[in-house]
Amino acid sequence: MKKIIYYLAIGALLSCNESIKIDTAPLSGTINQSDEKTKIIEKLGKAYTTGTFELANEYFTPDGIHMVNDVIYSTEEIIKGYNFHSLLFDELKHNDPHITTMFYNNGNIFTNQWVHWSGVSKITGQSHELDFYCSWKWENDKIVGTHCYFDTRMIEQEAGLFQQKMAADGETTDQ
Repeated sequence: MKKIIYYLAIGALLSCNESIKIDTAPLSGTINQSDEKTKIIEKLGKAYTTGTFELANEYFTPDGIHMVNDVIYSTEEIIKGYNFHSLLFDELKHNDPHITTMFYNNGNIFTNQWVHWSGVSKITGQSHELDFYCSWKWENDKIVGTHCYFDTRMIEQEAGLFQQKMAADGETTDQ
């Protein structure tokens, strides 16, 4: 009787394992929410909200290609651009971020970031919100490119108001 129970238990365990199929296709792989790359993107998100996105210089390659929608920026331009947001908005927040890193079977590594963004205009005091998605491409433990998608109209309007205020105040900015 003990042998029958033993063999039934072993058979049950083996049959459970058969239902798990590993997909070896190139665009399959594993996803991780607690790896070092994910933690770095969380850290960069915090740097963005505090106006210290130059921290990205530690992780970006100098010749990286960064895109917002389909507009291409250099590493220097994207860092300046994201830091410029802190001149436009108070209370920058990444609300309820979802960040994971995908390790593809073909060797590519991307960290994916979904965030509900919010900020308060320094010019008008108006609260703004938008959702964005970014992918961060890794090579040799460095970020070689990003591609972010969000509606830029509100930020462009705030940048225009900022430039008008600077001109009225007789100030200039290189942003």
